[in-house]
Amino acid sequence: MKLNISSRRRGCIDLARPSNTTVFLRVLKEQGGYAANPTLRGCLGWPEEKYWSVHQELYDAGVIARGRGRGGTVLLKTLEDEADLPEIIENLSDEDMQTAKEVLVEDDIESEGHVKESELYTPLEAEIVKFLKLRKGLRECGCQITASQGRRDTGGSWSRPDLIAVGVRVYEYLPSKSAELHTFEVKASYDVSVKGVLEALAHRESATHSHVIYHTDGRDWEQFPEARRIEQLAVRHGIGVIVATSAGNLDDWDELVTASRSNADPDIVDRVIGSLSENLKSKVRIWTR
Repeated sequence: MKLNISSRRRGCIDLARPSNTTVFLRVLKEQGGYAANPTLRGCLGWPEEKYWSVHQELYDAGVIARGRGRGGTVLLKTLEDEADLPEIIENLSDEDMQTAKEVLVEDDIESEGHVKESELYTPLEAEIVKFLKLRKGLRECGCQITASQGRRDTGGSWSRPDLIAVGVRVYEYLPSKSAELHTFEVKASYDVSVKGVLEALAHRESATHSHVIYHTDGRDWEQFPEARRIEQLAVRHGIGVIVATSAGNLDDWDELVTASRSNADPDIVDRVIGSLSENLKSKVRIWTR
């Protein structure tokens, strides 16, 4: 076989040398599967042109995902549905960023013997409407289960809420009505961790308020090891935390952290409403007149 002399370096060919893509992925894994582009490029010691060429190759192949933040971020797509994570944690502190990395590599959680998350959606749907009208003061409100939509118009589980509620707030003195879109992430008693808060955080760019509901299945909240950590993370990022000992009874709900209103783009919120059922959209049109 005739060797291409131009491919040699210093007169020899290093057949054992790993490819650029292999090196890129190896160093990214050493960073926990998530890194800012300037940081990763520094670890690799590559010039910008080489770095971005390999980056583009891996992105086109679907091996990595892009995220925002200073200099941009890159995520190893080890779990398909987690590809949206960089889009929503650009402003996390170093401590919270490490938490997010830990969440990415969590093993599947054993649900045997517990009420499954999917079994909570229907009883929660009606109680969420009551929650928003009775406790949060919305004049009108409707709720829809969205967890079963697959990947349609969502981009992955990190940006897809389990339930979405749309309502209208009417003020006593101000003449205008205010539409609100609330997203809800649901976690069963076998999955009480900060992952729920991080997933709810992914919704904030497309909702006015984002919440996570933890079903404790009758257990005291303080018995869960990550209870305090969950509350602290939620407070820092404006995520509402609701603890429900019983999913189908609002009297058994305790709002530990109140969701703060986000600065979501109205166009994005409007598109989310447009993805809901025709019945709910028709009601929203009437409510907002």
